[in-house]
Amino acid sequence: MRKQLLLWAMVLLGAVEAQEAVIYRGFAELRQPQNLPQNEWVWEPGEALFQSLVPGTLRLIGVTELSRRVQVAAQPNPLLAYVGKEVQFFWEGQWRRATLVSAERNLYLYEGRYLVGLPGVVAYPDPSGFSAVPGPRVTFRYQGAGAAALAYLTRALTWSLRYTLEDGELTGWATLTNGLGRPLQLGRTELVAGSVPLLDVPAPRPEARMLQADATEAEFVGEAAGTYRYRLPGAVTLEPGQTELPFIRARVEPVYLWRLQTGFSTERELAFVRGFRFVAPENLAAGVVSIRAQGVFVGQAGMGDTAKGDNVTLVLGPDPEGRATRQVEQQARNRFRVTTSLRNPKPYPVEVEIQETMPQPFTLEGEGLERTPEGYRLRFTLAPGQSRSYAYTLTLPQR
Repeated sequence: MRKQLLLWAMVLLGAVEAQEAVIYRGFAELRQPQNLPQNEWVWEPGEALFQSLVPGTLRLIGVTELSRRVQVAAQPNPLLAYVGKEVQFFWEGQWRRATLVSAERNLYLYEGRYLVGLPGVVAYPDPSGFSAVPGPRVTFRYQGAGAAALAYLTRALTWSLRYTLEDGELTGWATLTNGLGRPLQLGRTELVAGSVPLLDVPAPRPEARMLQADATEAEFVGEAAGTYRYRLPGAVTLEPGQTELPFIRARVEPVYLWRLQTGFSTERELAFVRGFRFVAPENLAAGVVSIRAQGVFVGQAGMGDTAKGDNVTLVLGPDPEGRATRQVEQQARNRFRVTTSLRNPKPYPVEVEIQETMPQPFTLEGEGLERTPEGYRLRFTLAPGQSRSYAYTLTLPQR
């Protein structure tokens, strides 16, 4: 399945070739092509990317690595540049002057007295103490040169998926989050759905940004070790923050659902929860589904990773009209005759699903019931205005 992809404006980051990306739910694997000099190369990733790296995942592919040296400059005290100099501070309506004596102790000389810290707003004579600290550097030493690739896992690039279901049209929206604070140019890009464990992954808190997009779909490229993989055709550029684009569009045939899952109950009234069910038209990645029916928003529900052809069930909570009445006739101390009745008052069909669990051990007699080791299941559809009753006899052990 390949369809037209959104065309984005390309932002060139120098002359560096666009990197490949495999984006998971909480992290991404990036692979940046490099033309390495002989024996040694210095990589300056920038503070945001360096802090987001997953330890133990940095690799230089195409050469034989001998060693790496990681240098991270200590954050200097900016006051060190002003020791012995006069600074100004605004206090009680006027600017005053003091001399910085000790940066470590934040000690100042003011009118013959030593003060720890200064009140009010402090002004320094020049910005020299606040100059930028050199960023982190990684020096690779290796055997070889030429074409290679730098690969790593980063927590700063993630994706998530949300869906809308409206009158039979299912649309998936992929949200790609770039937490690096700068545009990121990607060449071949894959999105991976499924459970891929990564220890101690903090949740990113990026600046939110929404971009307009034309209709688009990704290409499903297969399953690997329990994950679904999708490919975005062409190159993309992710601005800092979040970028949302349509991911999949498909027609489905949702049916309205009443569901009851309960232990054996002698209550006179049973309450159903409501929802929708449809058959997955493609391999669908997990996400939150926003549901609209007859032009009205009716709720959100979570959907797990679902294979093509499997049922998707979206449960939304109680339906005030989803009620069944029950009559229980005790035929003996341990024997019960149970009759359950319900009616569909709606102008559209309702699919009913009932699953009841019995105390163990038990004997169950009744027609039309799907027996299970725990009790029974029953599925049927009620047309508008239609009623239905079913009955069973339950026998429990003598006590």
